[in-house]
Amino acid sequence: MRRFAAALPAVLCLALLAHADDPKTITVHGKGTARAKPDVLVVTFHASGKAEKAADAVAKLKEKLTALKADLESVLKEKGAQAAKVVDSGLAFPGTAAGGGMAQMMVWNGGNPPDAQAAEVSATSEVRVTVPGVDAMKNEEVAALVSALLDKGGAETAAGNCGLNVFTGRMGGASSPVHFTFSDIEAAQSKAWDEAVKKARARAETIASRLGLVVGGAVKVRDLSDGDAGEKAAVAVMGGGRAPGVSSGEAELSVELEVEFELTKADKK
Repeated sequence: MRRFAAALPAVLCLALLAHADDPKTITVHGKGTARAKPDVLVVTFHASGKAEKAADAVAKLKEKLTALKADLESVLKEKGAQAAKVVDSGLAFPGTAAGGGMAQMMVWNGGNPPDAQAAEVSATSEVRVTVPGVDAMKNEEVAALVSALLDKGGAETAAGNCGLNVFTGRMGGASSPVHFTFSDIEAAQSKAWDEAVKKARARAETIASRLGLVVGGAVKVRDLSDGDAGEKAAVAVMGGGRAPGVSSGEAELSVELEVEFELTKADKK
């Protein structure tokens, strides 16, 4: 018992020393915003073919797709948009008129569709036009390009499509077929990140100065930004389902982070 009592002060002393050596830190949040003009235009069109037999529905769809792509490419050539791309999503069978089932059967690159199981089969596809460099165009030029594409696409725009969006993997609803987005979201957000870091350090220094402490280097950083923020801005180009908006004007990009800074005692003069 005496040995244990004698050893106890030594253990407490070591614990106190270890605690005294623990680094002192402060954790703060910083938020930054930046405004940037989207540089990519994305216009989505919807085409479909219906028939009693699946093979006939596919044939009608392919005929529509061929004509639609040709019309859109002629507009792009006329407007001098050589870097633009016209891509279709392949084939989808969103259900039949009689069956009404929403089970999705995907057929890619000319694969064989399933046999028709109801009175009418519908084969659908989406065509996405991607035009880079629109941030360097005048508003009138962008408006003329969008108008020409929509006029050529006619009723084939995807605004009212309620079938499966093959590019997004989600069921579609009424939405605008026109979106503006960013080809490099990280570059567009760079100023926002700079501002977030600056604000985090300024907040840490403000608090530390009131306690007679000095802020050192960062020991831990955590990104608190919306996990979908980058996707929302870049996803229209990458093939996802959301984009920042239907306007070609500047968009506001926000980021937020949590930073843990090391603290030291201020030098006394």
